[in-house]
Amino acid sequence: MSESSVILKTISLRKYYEVRSKFLKRLKQFVKAVDDVTIEIRRGETLAIVGESGSGKTTLGMVLGKLLKPTDGKILFKDLDITHSLPNSLRGKIRIVFQDPYSALNPRLRIVDSLIEPLQAMSVSKKDAVEKAIHYLQLVGLPEPYMNYYPHMLSGGQRQRVVIARALITEPEFLILDEPTSMLDASTQAQILRLLRSIKKGKQITYLFITHNLAVARYMANRIAVMYAGQIVEIGSRNSIFQNPLHPYTRTLLNAYPPPNPRSKWNPIIPEELTVKYYENKCRYIDRCPFKVQKCENNMPTDIEVEENHYVKCFLYT
Repeated sequence: MSESSVILKTISLRKYYEVRSKFLKRLKQFVKAVDDVTIEIRRGETLAIVGESGSGKTTLGMVLGKLLKPTDGKILFKDLDITHSLPNSLRGKIRIVFQDPYSALNPRLRIVDSLIEPLQAMSVSKKDAVEKAIHYLQLVGLPEPYMNYYPHMLSGGQRQRVVIARALITEPEFLILDEPTSMLDASTQAQILRLLRSIKKGKQITYLFITHNLAVARYMANRIAVMYAGQIVEIGSRNSIFQNPLHPYTRTLLNAYPPPNPRSKWNPIIPEELTVKYYENKCRYIDRCPFKVQKCENNMPTDIEVEENHYVKCFLYT
């Protein structure tokens, strides 16, 4: 992959949360929500981050969206180091859309006021901001009269369209979508996903799509990264992940979905309910893995390229 094709890159990115014991307050422990994540996101692609709740997906998105400061590591956007601050020249170029459209909008503000807020923060005149607000509201499928509505007057799908319009209004190059359809009904989900694909095609935006739904990831993404206990355990093209899953955790995730044909046999692998442990010197999936070997007990696996651009952290492939 050439450097010019990479829009965002992380190098050994970490985000730790300190947890203090209730009984021994001097004892410090850390939840390693993002731990040693190195990824490259190509210009114009959609990279999906998948994994169960608590795997670190949202924290990674918030760190990349500059809403959380990383504990360690680097973030490069268009070859500029944005680890600690975002240059003025890049303001509005990285935006994030959250999963809950009901809490994303201020209930006391009209839709027009919510839309122009980021532009006014960038010193855009109110007249120009309102014109752009009308354009982007129509782009997401809502007519101009909705400008004067309040959030409570809209459905969940309409609110999410407004949130997407607000994210697009600064003309970003990189858009982080954190479970943008998980709180919507099935038919509305499909509408929003089609809308996002259409916008991406027309605007040439790069997406980081965070989801626990593998079917959504398959529909939206060019590449998929599987996250477990703060680490990317497998990353590859959409086809390679679905047709040739390598990591035992990826296989478990895929096996959890029933086959499309109801007559097909389905024997889902249901792992035991175990607390995730952030081991330093052995595989973090070891407590749940049916394929563990002796080497897993004493070593942390590193990325192995099993096939072209398909990487996995697993000793089964050394």
